Amino acid sequence: MYHGIVFDQEFEDPKFPQKFKVFAKRKSSSSDWLLYGIEVNEGEKDRAISEIQKNMKSNEPFYAHLYNDSELVVIFKTKVFYVKPHISSWNPIIEYGRKQNIPEEQLDFWPNRFQDESHYFNKEDFVK
Repeated sequence: MYHGIVFDQEFEDPKFPQKFKVFAKRKSSSSDWLLYGIEVNEGEKDRAISEIQKNMKSNEPFYAHLYNDSELVVIFKTKVFYVKPHISSWNPIIEYGRKQNIPEEQLDFWPNRFQDESHYFNKEDFVK
């Protein structure tokens, strides 16, 4: 099982994230974007990555990420990175993100483990 973090505004259709099983949803603290925590079954990971890339806006620098406790998958419109969920493995992704003009503070890929979700989402954000 993978979890992922996606925003409604990074997609051509802002309702696209609702095509996944949503485990949490909240309004971004810095804008009126809706942030979704999604679930992706292990066997559906490649299809989910492809669908996310296909539906991302092509004229803006966005990324999404999927994770479990042993892998972090960072998805850009035209490139995908597969790394460990530890910051020591992120340099190639951060460099690529900078070249895409993504602000440094947005290249934190957090949460990136299941245990981090309780610190990222508020109790009322989790879908029952």
